[in-house]
Amino acid sequence: MRTKHWAAPLVAAATALMCHAAQAQMHMVVEATAKDVIGSRLAFAVKERVRTSAGFKLVGTREDALFRMSLVTLDDKGGYFTVYSAVFSAWQPQTGTWTYLDNLVGTCGTSRIAECADSLVASADQVAEEPRAFYRAYFSKEGRR
Repeated sequence: MRTKHWAAPLVAAATALMCHAAQAQMHMVVEATAKDVIGSRLAFAVKERVRTSAGFKLVGTREDALFRMSLVTLDDKGGYFTVYSAVFSAWQPQTGTWTYLDNLVGTCGTSRIAECADSLVASADQVAEEPRAFYRAYFSKEGRR
């Protein structure tokens, strides 16, 4: 029997939530488009912060994720700063789509990469509070918890 194209991410999302419900870690993917040097360093630092986060588990694809950060960076042409845009979205199991939650725009210099990464992951954690509560209620109601 063939499944719908949206069924695989839904099953993966449900499995991700069930496997990590006890730890309260939400599976998160960081999709980065960072062609400048500082932006690439920022994207790597964000992924490292997510890996060590108590609230998230870094996954490699959106099919395995419930929460997504899309990070785009641009060189400031001087080589000392990157301009970034981070968009946060959550997987909606009822519709099989990603839903926009929030976004941030900022600049980050070479000497502030760690601070910028910490700030982005802290913002992601704050934005993810409502989806975390939703997923717990949704999957427990579905009898999948």
